[in-house]
Amino acid sequence: MSRKVLLCSTCQSRYSPKIKIMNNFEPTGLGHQIFMEKYAFPGEKTWKECAKRVAAHAAGAEGDEKRVSIEKKFYDSIRSGDFCPGGRILFGSGRSHQNLLNCYVLDPEDSVDSIGKTISDMYRISCGGGGIGFNFSNVRPKGNDIGNIQNSAPGSISVMRMINEIGNHVRAGKNRRTALMSILNITHPDFLEFLDVKLDRGELTNFNISVAITKTFVEAVENDSEWYFTWGGRHQKFYQYEVDRISEEGNDKVKVVALDEEDAIGRASMFNKKHFNDTFENSVKIYISAKDLWGRIVENAIESGEPGIFNIDFANEFTNVSYFEYMPSTNPCGEEVLPNYGNCCLGHVNLSNMVSDDGQIDWKKLARTVRLGVRFLDNILSVNHFPIKECKDAGLKSRRIGLGITGLHYFLIKAGYRYGSDNCLEFLERLFGTIRNEAYKASCELGDEKGSFPAYDWTQLKDEKYFQTLPSRLRNDIRSKGLRNAVLLTVAPTGTISMVLGTSTGLEPIFAPVYKRKWRTGTDGVWNEAFVVDSLFKRLYLDGRDLSHCVGAYDVAPEEHIKVQAVVQSFIDSAVSKTCNLPHDYKATDAVKEQLAEYANEMKGFTFYRAGSRGNEPLTAVDWTKINLDKLIKDGKYEERSDGIDTCKDGICEL
Repeated sequence: MSRKVLLCSTCQSRYSPKIKIMNNFEPTGLGHQIFMEKYAFPGEKTWKECAKRVAAHAAGAEGDEKRVSIEKKFYDSIRSGDFCPGGRILFGSGRSHQNLLNCYVLDPEDSVDSIGKTISDMYRISCGGGGIGFNFSNVRPKGNDIGNIQNSAPGSISVMRMINEIGNHVRAGKNRRTALMSILNITHPDFLEFLDVKLDRGELTNFNISVAITKTFVEAVENDSEWYFTWGGRHQKFYQYEVDRISEEGNDKVKVVALDEEDAIGRASMFNKKHFNDTFENSVKIYISAKDLWGRIVENAIESGEPGIFNIDFANEFTNVSYFEYMPSTNPCGEEVLPNYGNCCLGHVNLSNMVSDDGQIDWKKLARTVRLGVRFLDNILSVNHFPIKECKDAGLKSRRIGLGITGLHYFLIKAGYRYGSDNCLEFLERLFGTIRNEAYKASCELGDEKGSFPAYDWTQLKDEKYFQTLPSRLRNDIRSKGLRNAVLLTVAPTGTISMVLGTSTGLEPIFAPVYKRKWRTGTDGVWNEAFVVDSLFKRLYLDGRDLSHCVGAYDVAPEEHIKVQAVVQSFIDSAVSKTCNLPHDYKATDAVKEQLAEYANEMKGFTFYRAGSRGNEPLTAVDWTKINLDKLIKDGKYEERSDGIDTCKDGICEL
């Protein structure tokens, strides 16, 4: 796809320098309830009060000369709902010794001391409300020797289980459970066990899991070559076993790939709880095909929503920081690629406030909001109370911030674009090119005003792959003035934030313009059912707008989901949290696997969700063109709310 930054003809015709977009914002309904339960300060009743508190806290990083004027700008932007800080900032601003950052990364080494410190650090960070992404690839594989003791290593999965158990006893904020991400590199000998571990729903319940693939692996998939798991410079031996399965229905055999016979029985039991005996036949040593392994990864991801797929090589190449830090993992939702002890400071531009209901886009307001958001988040780094010293050192070394967006689909609906269409993709290049350029202009000006991030080195920064995508004029400005933040941009899921703002979630399409929702009430467990009409859809429908372009998540083809993410990722210096929604009957065919492999080196991460893969679902999309929508709206027998399906429950993303 062309990466030209264009303004399509539709957008040109709708541009107006004088646009009136209402900004008298206050959460309502479910949004107000979430705001009061999760973010409001004791005694606060309104969003206005919250905006005042948060703006004052962030402005504390300014000198006396600018503090009052900057605080007012922060307040106006938050009060209007144009810009919304991350949840930790909303909750913690004004509290003493409060961590305001959302997520962190820990990368334990293969030693008792390192694992012990990781557990201690995890506990302290989690108690402060931070989610944590881990990479356990440095931990010795299961069954390897420790010193002179043969076959004694418990393996990386055992360490994960230990940390998972601790997570069961950690609560942060208002009863929020800790959020964890576990990553294992595809070269690790424990990889096969890791790949299947979440097939047991009782395993690693506090973790999302992702596999870390490499460019070498993607090439091996394309070439259909053998793949080797390695440790200590040696290939790990694997065998294919035929395991006898004994059940009431009769005996049969199951083929599994495992380290040894004991491992084979354990792995077979993950797929079926029936009895397996210790008789093995036709066991042969094998090396696994990269293509077959990729197929298993994709099949698991499509079947159950896990694992996520993280391209660790691309993540560390398409960046500004490869010359001074290595990033082994992401935060739990996948939008921030971070070094050991790295952290993310999140805030979101509400795109739905950048366009009027009749489709006029206020580009000047967008630029202004982006630039203000950069300053706000940089200030948060300066006033934040970090949970441990290592996190503070890592955070201030790069001054990494995560400015993102929410409400993209509401923005597209108002502007007249069908999500994932060719003209939508062309427009997204214009939109995110603008966001990128304005963010870097703001950080450049801050670098001139307050100084560059401590690890700034022009002689090395200029050669970084992401940095080279910036316009030449902007790069020249940075060369002369500096850069305040090494990393600036991300796209987070914004589940609860979007519901507070009354808009669509992050980068995602709405679930559906109209759908049915089921829920249980009472002790008898009686099922209730009601229609839900998306609030923006209803408003535009009653205004007589053509809404043929308004689609839901499952109306968007999988390849359209992926293309949207790929286009956006090309403008983002960190990563993108995006779910590729799949219909219930979607299969991981050979063609699907090949297509995903083609995109594997263009995105830092994939996440899939197949309808029904997590059990019964309370939502069912309704084709609004085939019902009497006028009567439905007139009779009022529906629930009106903004879409907020992609939400986090107890701190763990259900998708």
